[in-house]
Amino acid sequence: MTVMATSPPPHDERALIQYQVVASRRAGFDSMMWQVPGLALTAQAFLMTIALSSDAGRLARVTSGVLSIVVSFMSVQLLAKHRRHELADSIWLQEFEKTRGLPEIHGPAEERCRAVGLPFKGLVKPRSHRVWAAGLTAFGLVGLGTAVLALV
Repeated sequence: MTVMATSPPPHDERALIQYQVVASRRAGFDSMMWQVPGLALTAQAFLMTIALSSDAGRLARVTSGVLSIVVSFMSVQLLAKHRRHELADSIWLQEFEKTRGLPEIHGPAEERCRAVGLPFKGLVKPRSHRVWAAGLTAFGLVGLGTAVLALV
């Protein structure tokens, strides 16, 4: 059986396919980035229930406090890594759009909001990934506190 070779698609079609792949990958990173805090909060709630329980033994409270620190670190690191990948793809997509004269739909949120007359102030001004990283870090600090108090 003979397999016929096909010619590659024209350059513009390949570029469009690559754009679609990167846009899809960026959306995947964005989705994964926001799954991290939700899962981390679930784990933290479980660990805090043990760490703050008067019925839990000393070893259980210390262990859950230490695990809270570990979960906090792992969650912040993963959130940051997903954010970095999502940002890299967003920048690549924006450059792709810019160099081809397309509307820059992957530009920074502040610019997109300003372009349509939406102010970027108040609670929406801080970057959400930083707010969540700070919150997850706070859980780790509370875990540290509960571990230390359980040892005293």
